[in-house]
Amino acid sequence: MSLLAKPEGGDPSPACRRLGLKELAGRIGAAIKPRPDDTAFMRESCAAAMEGPRYFTHWILWSTLAFFVAAFIWAAVTNVDEVTVGEGKVIPSSRVQVVQNLEGGIVSEIMVRVGQVVQKGQPLMRIDDTRFTSSYKEGQAKDSALIARIARLTAEANNTSFVAPRQLEQTSPKLLEEERSLYDSRQRELQANLAVLKQQTDQRRQELAEKRSREAQLQQSYGLVAKELALTSPLVQKGAVSDVEVLRLERQANDMKGDLDATRLAMPRLDAAYREARQKIDELTAHFRADAMKDLNQARAEQTALSAANIALEDRVTRTLVRAPLRGMVKQIKINTVGGVVQPGMDLLEIVPLGDTLLIEARVRPSDIAFLHPGQDATVKLSAYDFSIYGGFPATVEDISADTLLPERPGEKADSYYRILVRTRQNRPSGQSEPVTIVPGMIATVDIRTGRRTVLHYLLKPVIKTRETALRER
Repeated sequence: MSLLAKPEGGDPSPACRRLGLKELAGRIGAAIKPRPDDTAFMRESCAAAMEGPRYFTHWILWSTLAFFVAAFIWAAVTNVDEVTVGEGKVIPSSRVQVVQNLEGGIVSEIMVRVGQVVQKGQPLMRIDDTRFTSSYKEGQAKDSALIARIARLTAEANNTSFVAPRQLEQTSPKLLEEERSLYDSRQRELQANLAVLKQQTDQRRQELAEKRSREAQLQQSYGLVAKELALTSPLVQKGAVSDVEVLRLERQANDMKGDLDATRLAMPRLDAAYREARQKIDELTAHFRADAMKDLNQARAEQTALSAANIALEDRVTRTLVRAPLRGMVKQIKINTVGGVVQPGMDLLEIVPLGDTLLIEARVRPSDIAFLHPGQDATVKLSAYDFSIYGGFPATVEDISADTLLPERPGEKADSYYRILVRTRQNRPSGQSEPVTIVPGMIATVDIRTGRRTVLHYLLKPVIKTRETALRER
């Protein structure tokens, strides 16, 4: 029976009149509220609405909220690099090298081809060296002769034995034998002259010794005669001795006195002759050494001059083998004919340098230049090598142009730019252990690190920018 049903008389019952509308609605809701076992007969959406929220739904809501909070905190504290990007290309680290030959000659061999990568010191071309080699060998022969001569003269000047230079024992044994024979011959001549002078010296010494002995003998004899005369003279008055005997003794004493004086006068002359003979020996030895020293100095001077000339000749011979001045790529070969004539100073090849580091010329927009300066770290990415596989090249900003530049090629978009030079620290990508082939002209992207900012700053940047510029337009 309905709660709002009227009685048979047509008027509501007194109980209905006493209930308010609010209470009536509550009773109606309680009366029509389904029981839990009624949800099996309802639709799924109605049943879910009747059953109310479950635990899994609450977990989803809280997890989503926690995720957004964590993401916000991460974005607020995590820093990422702020970079300025420039586009450019690889350029030679130095100017194109032109290889020349000073003397010229005839090409005998070409060892490289255009486009070949060559290392520093690698042979490129050979020029016939017959003319220079002949002159160089002649100079070497003269130098060897001077070395042997200097060894002989050194031995003569120092009065020592002849010592053969080791560098000539294998290369020039005949030359050494000739100098040794000359040394022996000169020594024999010297010894012969010294022997003559020594003989003369011995003779003078013998004569001097004889005079000294004669002096002593005469001195003694004169003393005896003088004593005998002194004893005999008093006997004449007594008549014991005749005057003739006294005169004989006086004459004998006088003769001995004369011989003694003559001997004494001859001794200085003989002593001088002896000293002169000894001096001649010393002079001969000194003169022999002086001549040897004079010749030695002259030979050393000649060797010095010849060594300088030989260095020039050796340099000429060395230059006949044309070598690469640095590591690079052969750009052009000016003479391609074996047997062709090369004029002195003629250009032979052109080599594009390939250094251990790369030089990248990039363009940067004027709006990005405020935060750039030399010395900043950068990363170079070459289009020829996938960055995800090979990685980039660590680099450093080396130079920034003083003013903006405009494109030089006609038809190119005329936007001004700043030119920057970036030099890599190595010639291999960070993801590789070995250098890779890089040639000038490769397209490169340069990422220059200008600072660090949080992820939240990047996310809010459009909002902040919009807020600052909003509500201004008419």
